[in-house]
Amino acid sequence: MGKIFTVAWREFRDTALTKAFLFGAVIMPIFMIGLFIIVLPLLDTEDEPLQGTVAIIAPDDVVTELKVLYDSGDNAIQEQLQKLPDIVKNDPMAKMVLPRATEAEIEIEVFDSSQLEELKKQVQDGDFLACILIPKGIVKNLDSKELLEVFIPIEFSPDHTNFITSNVEKAVVNARLKRQGHDPNQVRSLLKRPRAHAMRIQEDGEVAADNKLARTLLPMAFLLLLWIAAFTSGNYLLTTTIEEKSNKVIEVLLSAISPMQLLSGKILGQAGVSAVILAMYGFAAIVGLIAFAMMDLVTFSQLGLFLVYFVMGYFMIATMMVAVGSAVSELSDAQSLMGPMMLIMMVPFMLWPILTEHPQGIVAVISSYIPPLIPFVMIIRITATTEPIMMWEILLSVVLGYLSVFCMVWMAARIFRIGILLQGKPPNIFQLIHWIRQG
Repeated sequence: MGKIFTVAWREFRDTALTKAFLFGAVIMPIFMIGLFIIVLPLLDTEDEPLQGTVAIIAPDDVVTELKVLYDSGDNAIQEQLQKLPDIVKNDPMAKMVLPRATEAEIEIEVFDSSQLEELKKQVQDGDFLACILIPKGIVKNLDSKELLEVFIPIEFSPDHTNFITSNVEKAVVNARLKRQGHDPNQVRSLLKRPRAHAMRIQEDGEVAADNKLARTLLPMAFLLLLWIAAFTSGNYLLTTTIEEKSNKVIEVLLSAISPMQLLSGKILGQAGVSAVILAMYGFAAIVGLIAFAMMDLVTFSQLGLFLVYFVMGYFMIATMMVAVGSAVSELSDAQSLMGPMMLIMMVPFMLWPILTEHPQGIVAVISSYIPPLIPFVMIIRITATTEPIMMWEILLSVVLGYLSVFCMVWMAARIFRIGILLQGKPPNIFQLIHWIRQG
């Protein structure tokens, strides 16, 4: 065991203590955490109040409606924002791009259309906040092709622009309705759609709010975290094995230890690398959930099962990578063997829309017991389902998964024992099967 741990430490040290790894696996997650904690709150600032005079060329009733809207601080866009899901309204990043309520003290001066060019120049010079042109035909004729134009200075902020334009549009609609004898507020109240709040009834009779957006994005986040942690270290395992073999370092190592000890040490060493990646990016993800007030979306049972499937997924990927690395002498030669493997490992991403929409469906259930897809498919199902996965399904997937890990380690060991000292033309799939039988 001492020799195995010596190899494992060497593998971990040569991978995890390099500048490139420290930047990608340590510095980047720390940067992400700093973004969530420090940068985003600083960006969530309020706009300065909008104060000044707006020049308008419009029918009298539209001017009257616009004065009422500006005096009340009404903003039509805020009505649309209220319809957004809470997960979006509470997202700090969404707050930065969504328009916000604007404090305004605006006076309106009415002008004639012959003064339009002069008014544009005054807007440019800063004498007016904006110049609004509303042709009479827009109010009178619903099919009018004329344009409602708002001229603003170049430095005008987007939120202030939205405040000006949205209220102008609403004023035109109000004027149209009043000309037809309708009360605009009453009409809007009649047309306002009530918000439906979907509640799922659990098996114990309790109800819980349905969050479709979270059920869609959360499984992908878990899948990507598992994929990044397992494949990053697996790729290191592939490249280091090929480099040691091509540089003849492997022959020196095999003079002191057995092939099985070398294989075990390399896999365990890269397991430590994978654990570091998982810890750093996982911690950054948790900080992000806390910053976005979304930590309630993740349960401790999901985190525990994720660790179980992470270990399973890592050993599946690691055994395949080390088997390919021992069978070839150049990194370019590994592509022909990696192609079919990568095609298989992309299946969870291809099935992701189906698995998140129907986590209890026949496709999800069948793919949950096909190695090496088990850990990737199961983590999608566990985080996407609206009802708990049956315990016997989880236990069956864990048993089948770790039996598959044992078989894959056994096959990788046989390929490693034969291929690690061979040079020349890389083997094909059929030759690898022959090595497994022969080894």
